[in-house]
Amino acid sequence: MINQLSLTFAFVTLTLCGGLFLPATGENAGADEITRVAPNARPAWIWGTKDRIAGQRVTLSKPFQVRSAVARATMHLAADFTRCSVALNRRPLARLDEYAPWMQWDVTDRLVTGTNQLSLDCTGGDGPAAVATSLEIVYADGSIETVASGEDWKTHHGAAVSLGSVAGEFWNVSDLAKISPFEDYEQWRRASGADAGTDPATFVTQPGFEVDLIRSAKADEGSWVSMALDPQGRITIAREDKGLLRMTLSRDGKRITAVETINDELLECRGLLYAYDALYANANNSKGLYRLRDTDADDQFDQVELLREFPGSVGHGRNDLALGPDGWIYSIHGDSVELATENIDDRTSPLRAARNGQRSEEGHLIRTDRDGSHWERLASGLRNPFGIDFNDDGEAFTYDADNEYDMGAPWYRPTRMVQLVSGGDYGWRRKTNGQWPPYFPDHSDNALPTVDVGKGSPTAVKSGARSSFPAHYRRAVFALDWAYGRILACHLSPRGAGYACRVETFLAGRPLNVTDLDFSPDGDMLVITGGRKTQSALYRIRYVGPSQDADVPTEQQKQRQAYSSRSRSLRRQLAELHQPNRDDLATAWEQLGNPDPLIRNAARIAIEHQERARWRHAALSEPEPEIQATSLLALARAGDRNDHDSVLEGLDALKIDGLTSYGKLSILHAYRLILGDPATTDSVANTTSKQRLLRWLESQPVGTVAPLGSGSSVHEALCRLAADLHLAGVVPPLMELLRVGQSQRDRMNALFMLCHQPSGWSMEDRVLFFEALGELERTAFSGAGMPGRLKQIREHAVERLTEDERDALGALIEPATLDQDTPKQVSRPHVRKWALDELVAALDQLSTPGDEKRGEALFHEVLCASCHRVAGRGGVLGPDLSSLAARFASRDILASIISPSDVIAEKYRSVQIVTTDGKIVSGQVITGGDYRSSNLQLATDPLDPGKVVEIPKQDIQLHRPSKVSPMPEGLLDTLTASEIADLLAFLTGQR
Repeated sequence: MINQLSLTFAFVTLTLCGGLFLPATGENAGADEITRVAPNARPAWIWGTKDRIAGQRVTLSKPFQVRSAVARATMHLAADFTRCSVALNRRPLARLDEYAPWMQWDVTDRLVTGTNQLSLDCTGGDGPAAVATSLEIVYADGSIETVASGEDWKTHHGAAVSLGSVAGEFWNVSDLAKISPFEDYEQWRRASGADAGTDPATFVTQPGFEVDLIRSAKADEGSWVSMALDPQGRITIAREDKGLLRMTLSRDGKRITAVETINDELLECRGLLYAYDALYANANNSKGLYRLRDTDADDQFDQVELLREFPGSVGHGRNDLALGPDGWIYSIHGDSVELATENIDDRTSPLRAARNGQRSEEGHLIRTDRDGSHWERLASGLRNPFGIDFNDDGEAFTYDADNEYDMGAPWYRPTRMVQLVSGGDYGWRRKTNGQWPPYFPDHSDNALPTVDVGKGSPTAVKSGARSSFPAHYRRAVFALDWAYGRILACHLSPRGAGYACRVETFLAGRPLNVTDLDFSPDGDMLVITGGRKTQSALYRIRYVGPSQDADVPTEQQKQRQAYSSRSRSLRRQLAELHQPNRDDLATAWEQLGNPDPLIRNAARIAIEHQERARWRHAALSEPEPEIQATSLLALARAGDRNDHDSVLEGLDALKIDGLTSYGKLSILHAYRLILGDPATTDSVANTTSKQRLLRWLESQPVGTVAPLGSGSSVHEALCRLAADLHLAGVVPPLMELLRVGQSQRDRMNALFMLCHQPSGWSMEDRVLFFEALGELERTAFSGAGMPGRLKQIREHAVERLTEDERDALGALIEPATLDQDTPKQVSRPHVRKWALDELVAALDQLSTPGDEKRGEALFHEVLCASCHRVAGRGGVLGPDLSSLAARFASRDILASIISPSDVIAEKYRSVQIVTTDGKIVSGQVITGGDYRSSNLQLATDPLDPGKVVEIPKQDIQLHRPSKVSPMPEGLLDTLTASEIADLLAFLTGQR
């Protein structure tokens, strides 16, 4: 077994320098997944004073030097209980609320050689306000420097105050759970024909852990899907087809001494739970929750009782079980299980569509007493949450599935860790209806995920509280990724009523199609593999490293823990109001403006459980803006058209600027619910509200974020609403989104909104739209739904063209294809091989400045536009050259063109692949697509982005970063000095 985190820093340096081949399969596979940041790079929590006061203004800043060319710069920021505006070199980067996610940005293109300045303008909230940040700079020579928050930062009145370092498990580990393009979703198939479990010597683990293969399933023991330990410490395992096995471990835990069948009837028990002298089983293919009991004390289950049937199909079905700290039995279901309506108390909002006659397919959480006599639904809006468990704070968590069909689209929902709260609606709906999928976006009346994990295939979750692992793992929740063969450790930091979360890969194997886990009485982790009739095995994971004392809590940790404990108590108090006709309306009402999204959501759900007549007037007359934003959203959700004009008048009167992002998103969603109702289309109030929305949109800056979670932001939600309402004047701001969009998601989002707009276009807008769409059609690599969505975008856009516009646009409106001819470089005579100093001298001798218009023509003629974008136009294989002059001097720009391999930004670096049959292929990996693909796609020709080579992942023997830039050398050698001056004028004129 490989256990080599002590070598990871050398690994990182060698990889960045292109000096190491990384095996894609075999014993070193996945080593890059568990690389950690150096301990000395951990920042401190800082503030202006040791004592924090709500409303306190603090400016924190740090000048730092960038000594040479940068290959990558990544900034991490955690802002607890504070509103925070972030600026880098006086350019706004983000605006965050008190409970914004911990953030990460690539800021490579924002740094300049020489002095830089990072500044945070903060306003403290009710909790213990503090910020922690680090900026990791990777230079072109492979060296790394880190700028981290600490007492050397300045405030407006002196030095910053340190409140202790951020715990190591919370910093820079979230990336380590992301899936590399080289990872093979099909790895699980290798277990299909195997006759034994995978050798644990090939696994990669965190330091100090050891893995043993305890038992491989025999041919007559089936494939295993779940497990539970009985009170005697014996392991009960559910077979995928039918029946239950019971295995007895030896005293030393190294082998199985006995195997017996204890049930041969129940079909595919995905959830097993020992409680109340019984075994509870969620039998998915038997479509019910069963209780098994030994009534005659012969150590066999002679009574099998169906407690409740759950109709529906079995794909995303009846999954795991857990015993809550309240004594209830919790059962989690995927979206194939029908929502029960009879004999069940529903704590979700009565204003949900699923509770008002609309059919809805969504995963959900229910609970029951020991006898199955009383049932409650606690949460809904999930896709396929397989596991459930409670942490030491008594909070329930699951790991929910993504929708792989939407990979690469703006509405793609990655796999996510979810804190399951009373009344929570997490936004998923299976069926698509209308312009946007029903689960997009995650708006303000949805409960937010704890953290987006990324690609994967979730199965079980389990708290590490009963483990014998080091303290930070005992506080973690472990989650299993079946497809990629990983165990994830989800480190939770209390943050108000919820948590901030960092996810790392704890263990990885190939294949290791993990289905369930538990902890033995002595604290070892037991894990089983199986599913889809694959070979199953039982593994034991032990900590054998040096003893580790628990870290002494820092000042920030202690204050955060105390504050969060009070916040959780308040949220649970509000949860008791998630039932009809409770008298304590005032308690919920005063929390409608709470900056903590979980408390605010719980309060709104409590209000919605009451008769509307009890709170309608209060919603319309509430003087506090944050409370009114939430209460008007509740009134809009109630759906009474007689209230529409009154609600719109209330929304229009709210002062937007002072609201939190959550408040702004609340009023935007309230506007959507009412303005989207055809019955109110022609009202005066409707017209006034639309005019206000347009003015708001026109005043919004582009390029900064105000995150709420899962990619949503106020500006994006405002654009989407304005686009859906076809507001006059919406095309220019949407075109600006298209121009500045750096990712496939952002560009597709803008295209999708634009394609429905009937008017307000210029011909320049039309050209840019179809150029960007064609670029996506040629280069997008995504889920199975992408081609259909791009086709839909084009059809909608073409339908709205006039005949004159169709004639003027010509072939541009025809669908682009991967094999479509791309313009080849115009044959130009060789002028000279330019050296940098010679070129600078030649430019200095020119009597006239360069011509920007001629430079733009040259930019396309010599095919710079094949790889680079300027003002939204061009390719995406190379850096966006907009605003180039704001970051680089003319000499630096010329140097990067003449010697492109001297500095290669990491996200544009090519990779060199060696296949098992000895072939060598180089190109840029096309990322962001359907992770289920068994082929890796490479763009091998920078001048022809549509030229793609596919390599089966199972055939990749080695891969390493290339030292050679995909940008060819000699691009200026066919240009005269005057022409180069023109090109430079164009590049530096784009600010």
